[in-house]
Amino acid sequence: MKKIIFKIGQFPHLSETFILAQIITAIKCGYNVRLLIGELLDFETSKQVDLIKKYEIEEKIIIEDYRIPKNKIVRLLKWFFILASNFKNIKPIRNFHKENTKFSLTWLFQWVFYHQFNEVDIFHTQYGTNSKPLDILKRTGFKPAVLVTFHGHDAFFPINGFIPNNGYYDNLFVYGNLITANTTYLADKIIELGCPKELLSIVPVGVDTRFFYPNNETRTHKTLKLITVGRLDKVKGHHFCIEAVAQLINKGIDVSLTIIGEGSERGNLENLIEQYKLQGKIFMKGTKSQIEVRKELWEHDLYLLTAVALPDGRRETQGLATIEAQACGLPVIVYDSGGVKYTLEDGVSGFVCNEFDMIEVCNKIMEFIENPSLLMDMGKEAVIFVNENYSQFKIDEKWKIIYNQLCNEK
Repeated sequence: MKKIIFKIGQFPHLSETFILAQIITAIKCGYNVRLLIGELLDFETSKQVDLIKKYEIEEKIIIEDYRIPKNKIVRLLKWFFILASNFKNIKPIRNFHKENTKFSLTWLFQWVFYHQFNEVDIFHTQYGTNSKPLDILKRTGFKPAVLVTFHGHDAFFPINGFIPNNGYYDNLFVYGNLITANTTYLADKIIELGCPKELLSIVPVGVDTRFFYPNNETRTHKTLKLITVGRLDKVKGHHFCIEAVAQLINKGIDVSLTIIGEGSERGNLENLIEQYKLQGKIFMKGTKSQIEVRKELWEHDLYLLTAVALPDGRRETQGLATIEAQACGLPVIVYDSGGVKYTLEDGVSGFVCNEFDMIEVCNKIMEFIENPSLLMDMGKEAVIFVNENYSQFKIDEKWKIIYNQLCNEK
Protein backbone atom coordinates (compact mmCIF):
# COMPACT_ATOMS: atom_id res chain seq x y z
CA MET A 1 0.00 0.00 0.00
CA LYS A 2 1.15 3.51 -0.79
CA LYS A 3 1.83 5.55 2.34
CA ILE A 4 0.60 9.06 3.15
CA ILE A 5 1.47 10.98 6.29
CA PHE A 6 -0.71 13.95 7.18
CA LYS A 7 1.31 16.58 9.05
CA ILE A 8 -0.97 18.55 11.36
CA GLY A 9 -0.20 21.04 14.13
CA GLN A 10 -3.08 20.09 16.45
CA PHE A 11 -5.57 17.25 16.36
CA PRO A 12 -8.48 16.86 16.78
CA HIS A 13 -9.37 20.51 16.36
CA LEU A 14 -12.99 21.60 16.84
CA SER A 15 -13.18 23.88 13.83
CA GLU A 16 -11.33 21.71 11.34
CA THR A 17 -13.79 19.05 10.24
CA PHE A 18 -12.44 19.51 6.70
CA ILE A 19 -9.06 18.12 7.76
CA LEU A 20 -10.66 14.95 9.10
CA ALA A 21 -12.64 14.70 5.85
CA GLN A 22 -9.35 14.94 3.93
CA ILE A 23 -7.82 12.14 5.99
CA ILE A 24 -10.86 9.92 5.44
CA THR A 25 -10.61 10.61 1.70
CA ALA A 26 -7.06 9.20 1.64
CA ILE A 27 -8.17 6.15 3.63
CA LYS A 28 -11.04 5.53 1.20
CA CYS A 29 -8.59 5.83 -1.69
CA GLY A 30 -6.75 2.83 -0.28
CA TYR A 31 -3.68 4.54 1.17
CA ASN A 32 -1.85 3.51 4.32
CA VAL A 33 -2.49 6.66 6.32
CA ARG A 34 -0.67 8.02 9.35
CA LEU A 35 -1.05 11.35 11.17
CA LEU A 36 2.01 13.24 12.38
CA ILE A 37 0.70 15.49 15.16
CA GLY A 38 2.49 18.35 16.89
CA GLU A 39 0.00 18.57 19.76
CA LEU A 40 -2.57 15.90 20.56
CA LEU A 41 -5.79 17.31 21.99
CA ASP A 42 -8.52 15.57 23.98
CA PHE A 43 -10.55 13.31 21.69
CA GLU A 44 -13.61 13.53 23.91
CA THR A 45 -13.93 17.26 23.21
CA SER A 46 -14.13 16.63 19.46
CA LYS A 47 -17.50 16.83 17.73
CA GLN A 48 -16.23 14.15 15.32
CA VAL A 49 -15.67 11.32 17.82
CA ASP A 50 -17.84 8.87 15.85
CA LEU A 51 -15.82 9.36 12.66
CA ILE A 52 -12.53 9.19 14.55
CA LYS A 53 -13.56 5.82 16.00
CA LYS A 54 -15.07 4.52 12.75
CA TYR A 55 -11.85 5.06 10.80
CA GLU A 56 -9.56 4.13 13.73
CA ILE A 57 -7.83 7.50 13.50
CA GLU A 58 -6.38 7.32 17.00
CA GLU A 59 -4.37 4.21 16.07
CA LYS A 60 -2.82 6.06 13.12
CA ILE A 61 -1.29 8.90 15.16
CA ILE A 62 2.44 9.57 15.53
CA ILE A 63 3.50 12.36 17.89
CA GLU A 64 6.16 14.72 16.54
CA ASP A 65 8.58 14.15 19.42
CA TYR A 66 12.30 14.44 18.68
CA ARG A 67 13.13 12.94 22.10
CA ILE A 68 15.70 15.58 22.98
CA PRO A 69 17.03 15.07 26.54
CA LYS A 70 16.45 18.05 28.83
CA ASN A 71 19.79 17.60 30.57
CA LYS A 72 22.43 19.45 28.54
CA ILE A 73 25.20 16.90 29.13
CA VAL A 74 22.96 13.95 28.28
CA ARG A 75 21.71 15.86 25.23
CA LEU A 76 25.27 16.44 23.98
CA LEU A 77 26.29 12.81 24.56
CA LYS A 78 23.21 11.57 22.73
CA TRP A 79 23.92 14.01 19.90
CA PHE A 80 27.42 12.53 19.39
CA PHE A 81 26.03 8.99 19.54
CA ILE A 82 23.36 9.76 16.94
CA LEU A 83 25.91 11.45 14.68
CA ALA A 84 28.23 8.44 14.87
CA SER A 85 25.34 6.04 14.23
CA ASN A 86 24.34 8.00 11.11
CA PHE A 87 27.80 8.70 9.76
CA LYS A 88 26.88 7.22 6.37
CA ASN A 89 24.31 10.01 6.07
CA ILE A 90 26.75 12.74 7.03
CA LYS A 91 26.31 14.62 3.72
CA PRO A 92 22.51 15.15 3.94
CA ILE A 93 22.86 15.87 7.67
CA ARG A 94 25.50 18.51 6.96
CA ASN A 95 23.37 20.04 4.21
CA PHE A 96 20.35 20.13 6.52
CA HIS A 97 22.38 21.95 9.18
CA LYS A 98 23.69 24.42 6.59
CA GLU A 99 20.16 25.33 5.49
CA ASN A 100 19.15 26.36 9.00
CA THR A 101 19.97 29.89 10.14
CA LYS A 102 22.28 28.95 13.00
CA PHE A 103 23.80 25.85 14.54
CA SER A 104 21.67 23.97 17.05
CA LEU A 105 21.84 20.47 18.46
CA THR A 106 18.11 20.25 17.77
CA TRP A 107 18.61 20.01 14.01
CA LEU A 108 20.22 16.55 14.22
CA PHE A 109 17.43 15.19 16.42
CA GLN A 110 14.93 16.62 13.98
CA TRP A 111 16.69 15.16 10.93
CA VAL A 112 16.85 11.68 12.48
CA PHE A 113 13.18 11.82 13.43
CA TYR A 114 12.10 12.59 9.85
CA HIS A 115 14.62 10.22 8.27
CA GLN A 116 12.53 7.29 9.52
CA PHE A 117 9.83 8.41 7.06
CA ASN A 118 12.14 8.67 4.06
CA GLU A 119 10.38 5.84 2.23
CA VAL A 120 6.88 7.30 2.68
CA ASP A 121 5.22 8.23 -0.62
CA ILE A 122 3.53 11.53 0.31
CA PHE A 123 3.64 14.03 3.15
CA HIS A 124 0.37 15.97 3.02
CA THR A 125 0.77 19.01 5.23
CA GLN A 126 -2.27 20.93 6.43
CA TYR A 127 -1.48 24.67 6.59
CA GLY A 128 1.61 26.26 5.09
CA THR A 129 2.95 27.02 8.57
CA ASN A 130 3.35 23.27 9.20
CA SER A 131 5.58 22.80 6.14
CA LYS A 132 8.69 23.28 8.29
CA PRO A 133 11.11 21.44 8.22
CA LEU A 134 9.83 19.43 5.22
CA ASP A 135 10.78 22.26 2.85
CA ILE A 136 14.42 22.16 3.98
CA LEU A 137 14.49 18.36 4.13
CA LYS A 138 13.17 18.24 0.58
CA ARG A 139 15.94 20.57 -0.53
CA THR A 140 18.53 18.25 1.00
CA GLY A 141 17.32 15.00 -0.58
CA PHE A 142 14.19 13.93 1.32
CA LYS A 143 12.39 11.38 -0.88
CA PRO A 144 8.64 11.71 -0.12
CA ALA A 145 6.54 14.02 -2.25
CA VAL A 146 5.66 17.14 -0.25
CA LEU A 147 2.09 18.38 -0.74
CA VAL A 148 0.95 21.41 1.24
CA THR A 149 -2.64 22.58 1.54
CA PHE A 150 -3.12 26.23 2.48
CA HIS A 151 -6.32 27.18 4.29
CA GLY A 152 -6.24 30.96 4.74
CA HIS A 153 -4.42 32.64 7.61
CA ASP A 154 -1.20 30.92 6.50
CA ALA A 155 -1.07 33.17 3.40
CA PHE A 156 -1.30 36.49 5.25
CA PHE A 157 1.81 37.99 6.83
CA PRO A 158 2.65 38.51 9.60
CA ILE A 159 1.17 35.03 10.15
CA ASN A 160 -0.55 34.72 13.52
CA GLY A 161 0.58 38.29 14.15
CA PHE A 162 4.29 37.52 14.52
CA ILE A 163 5.76 35.39 11.68
CA PRO A 164 7.37 37.79 9.15
CA ASN A 165 7.67 37.20 5.42
CA ASN A 166 11.45 36.99 5.31
CA GLY A 167 11.54 34.28 2.66
CA TYR A 168 9.40 32.07 4.87
CA TYR A 169 8.03 29.98 1.98
CA ASP A 170 10.98 30.29 -0.44
CA ASN A 171 12.18 26.68 -0.05
CA LEU A 172 8.64 25.33 -0.17
CA PHE A 173 7.86 27.13 -3.43
CA VAL A 174 11.04 25.76 -5.03
CA TYR A 175 11.25 22.23 -3.64
CA GLY A 176 7.64 21.36 -2.78
CA ASN A 177 5.83 19.03 -5.18
CA LEU A 178 2.37 20.62 -5.04
CA ILE A 179 0.54 23.46 -3.28
CA THR A 180 -3.27 23.44 -3.06
CA ALA A 181 -5.76 26.18 -2.24
CA ASN A 182 -9.53 25.99 -1.76
CA THR A 183 -10.51 28.92 -4.01
CA THR A 184 -9.14 31.17 -6.74
CA TYR A 185 -9.00 33.95 -4.15
CA LEU A 186 -6.58 32.04 -1.90
CA ALA A 187 -4.60 30.78 -4.90
CA ASP A 188 -4.00 34.38 -6.02
CA LYS A 189 -2.77 35.30 -2.54
CA ILE A 190 -0.31 32.39 -2.57
CA ILE A 191 0.95 33.40 -6.03
CA GLU A 192 1.54 36.92 -4.69
CA LEU A 193 3.85 35.34 -2.09
CA GLY A 194 6.01 33.88 -4.88
CA CYS A 195 4.46 30.48 -5.57
CA PRO A 196 4.82 29.47 -9.25
CA LYS A 197 1.44 29.00 -10.94
CA GLU A 198 2.44 25.57 -12.22
CA LEU A 199 3.01 24.38 -8.63
CA LEU A 200 -0.51 25.36 -7.57
CA SER A 201 -3.81 23.53 -7.84
CA ILE A 202 -7.30 24.56 -6.66
CA VAL A 203 -9.21 21.89 -4.74
CA PRO A 204 -12.25 23.11 -2.78
CA VAL A 205 -13.27 21.74 0.58
CA GLY A 206 -16.23 19.50 -0.11
CA VAL A 207 -19.37 18.49 1.76
CA ASP A 208 -20.85 15.05 2.27
CA THR A 209 -24.14 15.36 0.39
CA ARG A 210 -25.23 11.97 1.73
CA PHE A 211 -25.27 13.61 5.16
CA PHE A 212 -26.21 17.20 4.32
CA TYR A 213 -29.39 17.06 2.24
CA PRO A 214 -32.82 18.78 2.28
CA ASN A 215 -35.48 17.29 4.52
CA ASN A 216 -38.25 18.50 2.15
CA GLU A 217 -40.68 19.29 4.96
CA THR A 218 -43.25 21.97 4.25
CA ARG A 219 -42.44 25.32 5.86
CA THR A 220 -45.12 26.11 8.46
CA HIS A 221 -43.67 28.94 10.60
CA LYS A 222 -44.47 32.55 9.72
CA THR A 223 -41.22 34.00 11.06
CA LEU A 224 -38.38 34.09 8.51
CA LYS A 225 -35.73 32.11 10.36
CA LEU A 226 -32.15 33.12 9.57
CA ILE A 227 -29.10 31.11 10.61
CA THR A 228 -25.31 31.44 10.53
CA VAL A 229 -22.72 28.87 11.56
CA GLY A 230 -19.05 29.42 12.33
CA ARG A 231 -16.50 30.31 14.96
CA LEU A 232 -17.19 33.62 16.67
CA ASP A 233 -14.33 35.55 15.12
CA LYS A 234 -14.22 39.08 13.72
CA VAL A 235 -13.50 37.79 10.21
CA LYS A 236 -16.95 36.12 10.21
CA GLY A 237 -18.68 39.49 10.71
CA HIS A 238 -21.49 38.18 12.95
CA HIS A 239 -22.25 41.68 14.17
CA PHE A 240 -23.50 42.60 10.67
CA CYS A 241 -26.07 39.80 10.91
CA ILE A 242 -27.23 41.18 14.25
CA GLU A 243 -27.38 44.74 12.89
CA ALA A 244 -29.42 43.57 9.90
CA VAL A 245 -31.93 41.76 12.12
CA ALA A 246 -32.21 44.84 14.34
CA GLN A 247 -33.02 47.05 11.34
CA LEU A 248 -35.61 44.61 9.96
CA ILE A 249 -37.36 44.22 13.32
CA ASN A 250 -37.45 48.00 13.72
CA LYS A 251 -39.38 48.05 10.43
CA GLY A 252 -41.87 45.53 11.79
CA ILE A 253 -40.45 42.56 9.85
CA ASP A 254 -40.89 39.18 11.55
CA VAL A 255 -37.42 37.59 11.48
CA SER A 256 -35.19 35.66 13.89
CA LEU A 257 -31.53 34.70 13.85
CA THR A 258 -29.70 31.66 15.22
CA ILE A 259 -25.93 31.86 15.67
CA ILE A 260 -24.05 28.58 16.07
CA GLY A 261 -20.42 28.60 17.14
CA GLU A 262 -18.02 29.67 19.85
CA GLY A 263 -15.08 32.05 19.96
CA SER A 264 -13.49 35.21 21.25
CA GLU A 265 -16.28 37.48 19.95
CA ARG A 266 -19.05 35.88 22.01
CA GLY A 267 -19.06 38.58 24.71
CA ASN A 268 -19.18 41.41 22.19
CA LEU A 269 -22.03 39.75 20.29
CA GLU A 270 -24.03 39.12 23.46
CA ASN A 271 -23.60 42.78 24.42
CA LEU A 272 -24.85 43.87 21.00
CA ILE A 273 -27.91 41.61 21.26
CA GLU A 274 -28.65 43.05 24.71
CA GLN A 275 -28.13 46.59 23.42
CA TYR A 276 -30.80 46.09 20.76
CA LYS A 277 -33.03 44.13 23.18
CA LEU A 278 -33.14 41.18 20.79
CA GLN A 279 -32.80 38.34 23.31
CA GLY A 280 -36.09 36.87 22.12
CA LYS A 281 -35.15 37.15 18.44
CA ILE A 282 -31.47 36.22 18.28
CA PHE A 283 -30.27 32.95 19.79
CA MET A 284 -26.63 32.03 20.42
CA LYS A 285 -26.43 28.25 20.71
CA GLY A 286 -22.70 27.61 21.00
CA THR A 287 -20.83 24.75 19.35
CA LYS A 288 -22.86 21.93 17.82
CA SER A 289 -22.05 18.54 16.34
CA GLN A 290 -22.62 17.94 12.64
CA ILE A 291 -25.87 16.13 13.37
CA GLU A 292 -27.04 19.07 15.49
CA VAL A 293 -25.98 21.58 12.81
CA ARG A 294 -27.91 19.66 10.16
CA LYS A 295 -31.02 19.63 12.35
CA GLU A 296 -30.72 23.39 12.88
CA LEU A 297 -30.34 24.00 9.14
CA TRP A 298 -33.46 21.94 8.45
CA GLU A 299 -35.41 24.13 10.90
CA HIS A 300 -34.34 27.42 9.27
CA ASP A 301 -35.09 29.20 6.00
CA LEU A 302 -32.13 31.31 4.96
CA TYR A 303 -28.37 31.26 5.64
CA LEU A 304 -26.27 34.39 6.23
CA LEU A 305 -22.49 34.83 6.09
CA THR A 306 -21.44 38.45 6.47
CA ALA A 307 -17.69 37.75 6.58
CA VAL A 308 -15.49 40.83 6.15
CA ALA A 309 -11.85 41.83 5.87
CA LEU A 310 -9.74 42.16 9.00
CA PRO A 311 -7.36 45.14 9.44
CA ASP A 312 -4.45 43.02 8.14
CA GLY A 313 -6.38 42.28 4.94
CA ARG A 314 -7.20 38.69 5.83
CA ARG A 315 -10.55 37.44 4.59
CA GLU A 316 -12.52 34.21 4.61
CA THR A 317 -10.99 32.02 1.89
CA GLN A 318 -13.93 29.70 1.22
CA GLY A 319 -16.53 29.02 3.87
CA LEU A 320 -17.74 25.45 4.34
CA ALA A 321 -20.96 26.24 6.22
CA THR A 322 -22.44 28.08 3.23
CA ILE A 323 -22.06 24.87 1.21
CA GLU A 324 -23.56 22.71 3.96
CA ALA A 325 -26.52 25.08 4.20
CA GLN A 326 -27.16 24.97 0.45
CA ALA A 327 -26.86 21.18 0.47
CA CYS A 328 -29.71 21.24 3.02
CA GLY A 329 -31.81 23.36 0.68
CA LEU A 330 -31.22 26.84 2.13
CA PRO A 331 -30.51 29.84 -0.11
CA VAL A 332 -27.60 31.95 1.17
CA ILE A 333 -26.80 35.66 1.43
CA VAL A 334 -23.11 36.56 1.71
CA TYR A 335 -20.76 39.50 1.48
CA ASP A 336 -18.38 39.62 -1.46
CA SER A 337 -15.39 38.99 0.78
CA GLY A 338 -12.43 36.78 -0.06
CA GLY A 339 -13.38 33.43 -1.55
CA VAL A 340 -16.92 33.25 -0.19
CA LYS A 341 -18.53 34.24 -3.49
CA TYR A 342 -17.23 31.04 -5.07
CA THR A 343 -19.41 28.96 -2.75
CA LEU A 344 -22.70 29.95 -4.38
CA GLU A 345 -24.19 30.96 -7.71
CA ASP A 346 -25.16 34.61 -7.40
CA GLY A 347 -28.81 35.21 -8.22
CA VAL A 348 -29.47 31.47 -8.51
CA SER A 349 -28.66 29.75 -5.20
CA GLY A 350 -28.37 32.97 -3.22
CA PHE A 351 -27.12 36.54 -3.33
CA VAL A 352 -23.67 38.11 -3.13
CA CYS A 353 -23.77 41.57 -1.54
CA ASN A 354 -21.11 44.27 -1.51
CA GLU A 355 -18.78 43.89 1.44
CA PHE A 356 -19.90 45.90 4.51
CA ASP A 357 -23.15 46.89 2.76
CA MET A 358 -25.74 45.99 5.40
CA ILE A 359 -28.53 47.81 3.57
CA GLU A 360 -28.10 45.50 0.59
CA VAL A 361 -28.24 42.48 2.91
CA CYS A 362 -31.51 43.77 4.40
CA ASN A 363 -32.91 44.37 0.92
CA LYS A 364 -32.07 40.83 -0.18
CA ILE A 365 -33.69 39.39 2.94
CA MET A 366 -36.78 41.44 2.12
CA GLU A 367 -36.94 39.82 -1.34
CA PHE A 368 -37.53 36.46 0.36
CA ILE A 369 -40.20 37.97 2.60
CA GLU A 370 -42.01 39.64 -0.29
CA ASN A 371 -41.69 36.56 -2.49
CA PRO A 372 -41.84 33.43 -0.28
CA SER A 373 -41.64 31.06 -3.27
CA LEU A 374 -38.09 32.35 -3.79
CA LEU A 375 -37.00 30.35 -0.74
CA MET A 376 -38.12 27.10 -2.35
CA ASP A 377 -36.89 27.96 -5.85
CA MET A 378 -33.43 29.11 -4.78
CA GLY A 379 -33.24 26.29 -2.24
CA LYS A 380 -33.66 23.73 -5.03
CA GLU A 381 -31.01 25.47 -7.12
CA ALA A 382 -28.70 25.50 -4.08
CA VAL A 383 -28.87 21.71 -3.77
CA ILE A 384 -28.10 21.30 -7.48
CA PHE A 385 -25.19 23.76 -7.27
CA VAL A 386 -23.56 21.94 -4.35
CA ASN A 387 -24.01 18.49 -5.90
CA GLU A 388 -22.38 19.66 -9.11
CA ASN A 389 -19.48 21.60 -7.59
CA TYR A 390 -18.81 20.68 -3.97
CA SER A 391 -20.02 17.13 -3.28
CA GLN A 392 -17.42 15.17 -1.36
CA PHE A 393 -17.59 12.43 -3.98
CA LYS A 394 -16.38 14.79 -6.70
CA ILE A 395 -13.73 16.32 -4.45
CA ASP A 396 -12.51 12.82 -3.52
CA GLU A 397 -12.04 12.06 -7.20
CA LYS A 398 -9.83 15.14 -7.56
CA TRP A 399 -7.70 14.07 -4.60
CA LYS A 400 -7.41 10.53 -5.93
CA ILE A 401 -5.95 11.91 -9.17
CA ILE A 402 -3.55 14.18 -7.29
CA TYR A 403 -2.31 11.43 -4.97
CA ASN A 404 -1.79 8.99 -7.84
CA GLN A 405 0.15 11.58 -9.86
CA LEU A 406 2.41 12.43 -6.92
CA CYS A 407 3.12 8.74 -6.27
CA ASN A 408 3.97 8.19 -9.93
CA GLU A 409 6.26 11.23 -10.05
CA LYS A 410 8.11 10.26 -6.86
